[in-house]
Amino acid sequence: MYLILTCQPYQLHGNQVYLTADRARQLRLLRNSLDGKFGQLTLLAPSVVDGSESALHADCDAGRLQAFNPANEEIRVEPVLQHILPNSPGHWKNILQSFTQSACVLQPEINSAADAVIADGIFQSTGVSHPIVLVHSDASSGDHHSRSRTALLRDRLTHRRCRRSCERLAKRSELSLFSSESSMRQYSKYARNSRIFCEPSISNDDVISEADLLKRLCCDTPSLPLRLVSHAPLENKYGVNLSIAIIRYARNFGANVSLDIYGQGFQRSELQYQIAKLGLTREVRFQQHASNATESLQQQRQYDAMLLTPVIDCDLQPFLSCYSSGLPMLGFDHSCFAKQIAADSAGIILPQHDLQRCGQQIAELELHRGQLIEISLSARQAACRHSRESWYAKRAEWTLDAIPRFPRTSLPDVLPSAASAQQHDPALSGLPT
Repeated sequence: MYLILTCQPYQLHGNQVYLTADRARQLRLLRNSLDGKFGQLTLLAPSVVDGSESALHADCDAGRLQAFNPANEEIRVEPVLQHILPNSPGHWKNILQSFTQSACVLQPEINSAADAVIADGIFQSTGVSHPIVLVHSDASSGDHHSRSRTALLRDRLTHRRCRRSCERLAKRSELSLFSSESSMRQYSKYARNSRIFCEPSISNDDVISEADLLKRLCCDTPSLPLRLVSHAPLENKYGVNLSIAIIRYARNFGANVSLDIYGQGFQRSELQYQIAKLGLTREVRFQQHASNATESLQQQRQYDAMLLTPVIDCDLQPFLSCYSSGLPMLGFDHSCFAKQIAADSAGIILPQHDLQRCGQQIAELELHRGQLIEISLSARQAACRHSRESWYAKRAEWTLDAIPRFPRTSLPDVLPSAASAQQHDPALSGLPT
């Protein structure tokens, strides 16, 4: 049995389970990648009973929730508490004593400082010695400007306790999966076996086919401009004005190039004045985002490459969105960008402090379209390597390497029923303990 321990609740309406779309997708990908090698996949999470049917339908219609049938999915969903969230290590200690009698692997999820109660519950459960796969995500910093000094001090203490619990849990875990390089740097020195595991935003179905990409590239002729696209807020600190200047330099070198900018912000009128002053009103345009994901994907596939601004050093997710459409990246010599481009061979590194040279390099790319074909195909291949399915296949491989065999295989893969567990364990009754 593979047990996922989380404080993120799911919703119940009658006997029907409702999960967020992200959670349902994660469970299916994990189930498929592990392929039953550690027994049945089981989610232990707080359940929230929603009595408002209209609100539930509204959440489903908006895509925030979706009905989930555990029996059809062959994924078990069990409530660790009903109506209230588990808020003490004692809750999780009792839960683990009830749900770890059969052989299993534990996957504690730490998504915020409050989730440290899961780690503390594991430490208090002296009888629990199962292999652990820690999944750690960076907590959102949030807006602290309006917080009182007492509240800030309390939050700081909570985060310090969480950090210490995560350090202990990383030492105890057979495999530690971190969502970012920052959390990897913070905890890898305590972990026996650490990996970066980002939750990808694209699936194999989102990636443009090679035939469609080649068709788009072969349709390009010298009479068509090199079509660049940029996504950035229209604010001073993001440097959209620098991207516009680069297009002017590229055209000065004879390049047939255009730029469409997607973004909102108070700097728009100032940027429109700059565009007019540089004589680029036909070549540089502001565009509106499509209303849904399908239209957005088709919109993105109209372009030849993504142009970052010299100020932005983006993480992996914007890369994946572009890669899925076969768009190479034109970015600047920031360390993270250079590292990613070197790994994927799917872009061009521009000098951050020499806009004229940037324009010259774009002009050279427009003149030698064969290079564009090469890096566009590399971008598509990188998208396939970084798809959800590929990342979960890597994760399964890491897990099997860390836990080579299912422990205590002689025991049956059976969970106690919710009814019997609640009769014997006050922590599962839905009442405070």
